[in-house]
Amino acid sequence: MDPVPSTPRPTEARPAPAERPTRPTRLLIADDHESVRIGLKFLLTQESEFEVVGEASSVETTLYAIDALAPDIVVLDFGLGADTADRVLDVLAKRPNAPRVLILSMEDERVVGQELARRGAAGYVMKQSPTSEILAALRRIREPAQSSAAPEVHLTARQREVLLLVKEGLPSKIIARRLHISEKTVDVHKHQLRRKLGLRTDMELVRHASLFAARDSADRDS
Repeated sequence: MDPVPSTPRPTEARPAPAERPTRPTRLLIADDHESVRIGLKFLLTQESEFEVVGEASSVETTLYAIDALAPDIVVLDFGLGADTADRVLDVLAKRPNAPRVLILSMEDERVVGQELARRGAAGYVMKQSPTSEILAALRRIREPAQSSAAPEVHLTARQREVLLLVKEGLPSKIIARRLHISEKTVDVHKHQLRRKLGLRTDMELVRHASLFAARDSADRDS
């Protein structure tokens, strides 16, 4: 009797490995305190996914380093000596393919975050934050998917009103006056918007507000 051919066992499907960047993310550290630059460089170079390609200590040297080194992300101190990050953001806003900017500051994000987001900053972390938060912010900024598509969401009429005013970079106090509601109520709506849109901070909400507002408006008109 001829032997019966054995039935091959189906191979067990394995999940695809998580996609990693093809090269390290190139970082430029801009801070007017050398000790801060040294500390940040030490912490960031412990992660193989990041490469610190240069340092800068002023607005002028930051802009020069951006041109010379082409970093993917600039880790930018809010205050560079007598200057502020605004000058760097204003210059980069006029450039195509400019690097993304993560602001580091001692200031509370609720005080300056919305204005910096309106000027083009991609993220904001307080200097006293643990290393894990800085790394998480860099990874969020690096992922293009976060800014390329908006999730399908349903917003209430009031949430749409708040979102449109957030898009203008207005603080909660001014939004409250415009809508004749309390500042606390505005903050509740912003919290709900962040949760619905999958965002973590007010700064991310400002950056993404135009995209989400446009989609929401198109959905209501269709």
